[in-house]
Amino acid sequence: MTIRWTVLAPAMVALPFVVSACINEPTAAGTGPRLSAARPVAADPVSLKLDPTAGNFPPPDFAKETGNGPYSQARWTNRVALDGRFSVLLEKSVDFASCYTPTPQNGCMAFAAVIVTGVEGITIADLGNIGFSVNGDCGAGAPRFNLYYDTNGDGQADGVAFYGCAAHVSETTTDWTSMSASAAAPDFCYTFPSGDCTLMRTSTVVELSVLVDEQGVWHIDRVQAAGSTTGEPNGT
Repeated sequence: MTIRWTVLAPAMVALPFVVSACINEPTAAGTGPRLSAARPVAADPVSLKLDPTAGNFPPPDFAKETGNGPYSQARWTNRVALDGRFSVLLEKSVDFASCYTPTPQNGCMAFAAVIVTGVEGITIADLGNIGFSVNGDCGAGAPRFNLYYDTNGDGQADGVAFYGCAAHVSETTTDWTSMSASAAAPDFCYTFPSGDCTLMRTSTVVELSVLVDEQGVWHIDRVQAAGSTTGEPNGT
């Protein structure tokens, strides 16, 4: 399997992030099945569930390691919550900037994410507005939505789109910031390996996740997609 490493400059659209994409493994956080075609969407909202996932690509080989470790954590917690009793803790201990140096620090390519399951195979039009609420910094590149999409109906990711928190703030309170964005209008998008964006309203979802790859601690709650909202371990 060929891994494509794409490093996007921090100055670009003020979205500082490092992306690790595999042709058969859409995101660093990817674990779900691939769908071969768009599935019909019922009149009722879809059933969402959140799957916390963390990992690392340690130097010098940058071979993928999945699971919570010393450099990143993704897990449910009942210590902080906006709605209900739970939120998802996303934490990373090493900044990504080290990855730009000749001697990358272990953990610079670590990630923490929450995969939004239940939307695989639906169209971008039906995905509609996507959003989340965050306790922690609402930055340009972290946390953000990563959306891997299929344009030719084979169920494999043909490109990836990004939606940063800071550019789409919809509400703020003392401790929480909420964001909402149209899935059809990403901050940035490209087709593998490095082509122009091909995201269309008829494209289908391969995987959607809320991801951090910068140093810090965040709590994610009230995740919205396809007309549904969830923030609890049992989903919607």
